[in-house]
Amino acid sequence: MNNTLRILSVEDEEEQHDILKKVFSKPIFQKKIEFKVIDSFENAIDEITKNDYHIVILDIYRGKPDDNNEEGEKILETIQKERFIPIVFYSGNTKNVKHLRSQMVGVVTKAEGEGIENLKKEIERLVKSNLPFIREKIHNHLEKELKEYFWNIIHERKNIFRADEEDFSLGYLMLRKFGHSLSKEKIAEILGDNTLTSEKAHPMQFYIYPTDTNQEFECGEIIKSKENNEFFVILTPSCDFIETSSRKRKAERILLVEASLLNATDECKKYIKEKASKSNENELRKLINSSKSDRYFFLPKTPFIEENRVIDFQNKEMVSYEDLSNPEKYERIAKLDSPFAESMVASFIRYYNRIGFPDIDTDYILSNL
Repeated sequence: MNNTLRILSVEDEEEQHDILKKVFSKPIFQKKIEFKVIDSFENAIDEITKNDYHIVILDIYRGKPDDNNEEGEKILETIQKERFIPIVFYSGNTKNVKHLRSQMVGVVTKAEGEGIENLKKEIERLVKSNLPFIREKIHNHLEKELKEYFWNIIHERKNIFRADEEDFSLGYLMLRKFGHSLSKEKIAEILGDNTLTSEKAHPMQFYIYPTDTNQEFECGEIIKSKENNEFFVILTPSCDFIETSSRKRKAERILLVEASLLNATDECKKYIKEKASKSNENELRKLINSSKSDRYFFLPKTPFIEENRVIDFQNKEMVSYEDLSNPEKYERIAKLDSPFAESMVASFIRYYNRIGFPDIDTDYILSNL
């Protein structure tokens, strides 16, 4: 694993150069820092595209802020079109870029004493998130997978994969293999996340976000009503949404199931009221693990699903395809990823495919033993 953090600073104030070099001469989280500072905004993009930096520190203004030469923001716009690199704006006046602050963009104001400390904290935040290293780690993983796949499998099995075949079969096979290689364990390894045990799932693994609104609706897609902000999940089979020149779409009325708030359930209310009760805790755990009954399926909270939610397959409703497709009525949020989408559908089928039968008279059986 590469234990080096490469930082580029674009800073035209020469007195800042030595300060920044001194600050970043020491390791951050055991990562050795390779720090470079350039004073030319004109050369910044060329420097960034020709070298693999993990983080770029950008001054906003060429010269003094009063000059209104906001070169740093222009560089950010170019970077957004070219590269995946976290950016930290570091300037004497940051009021015009504070709205840009996000997971990927930091904003720090130069100030006597605290400015440098805040800059260090912002760099530490990015390093801790592992975001600066994802592109490099994915590239290394892809290179390793391709190398092993081509030389150890395709080349060694040349009697199966003949050189005279000119279709795309090998490409399909290779890319599917690469997609499969990004297992839960491999993703956690790439992220450096050791907080979850191997048999547990992180909430983000439940979803594909955001929904590609250019694609058709699918079973397991999560939508939000614009009328009442309630969340629903589509239960109509994905194949019923397909429409071609020779086939009409089957889905005219769409089956939805409501995903209600977890904290509105009796299990959650009882647990909050008496957390010391092991019975209350166990009942809530069953609901969260989707093991209480096939009637329920849990959806964990994320930044795009504001609260923990529970699907109750008794709370269903039908809407027209036209209403579902109307962005003024429903917002497409995310999709359940595999295997969670399949598990949700399986629970739904099991719940409504139950066949009741009377209990056998055990007293009668035992009395005749």
